[in-house]
Amino acid sequence: MAVLSELFASDHARALAHATALDGGSDPQDAPRLELTEISPLDLEILGEIACDVVHFGTGDLECQEVDLDYDNLVELPPFLVEVLLELATHEDPDAISEVAERWAASEELATTPENALSVLTDVLALVKVADREDLSLYLWTEPLT
Repeated sequence: MAVLSELFASDHARALAHATALDGGSDPQDAPRLELTEISPLDLEILGEIACDVVHFGTGDLECQEVDLDYDNLVELPPFLVEVLLELATHEDPDAISEVAERWAASEELATTPENALSVLTDVLALVKVADREDLSLYLWTEPLT
């Protein structure tokens, strides 16, 4: 069974309201967002590690953080992870995104095709650019397991 995830750009208060709506089965249209299938916080951390290596960005905190104790299935992407993804999105090497996608697809945790990983990565990077432009944070909500 596929698990639904949603990556979205928001401020803290709206993120909580957005997660509440998603938890309740609603489809909120209040934030720039990207629906994903089976993308976990760990998948994003691994993406960050690979992107850091490819764009030679250094090291920093890549671990997604809980937002609120009442929201078990909502995490915020750390600023360093957002910065490295923004660097990847604007990197001068046109092959960098494809290289990251190939390596991410080959990771044990993601286990998908390079084409699928590239499609997801391209969408994630577009959302990162929107969040940066609008000075918003990025949040990942994952469908609660029943």
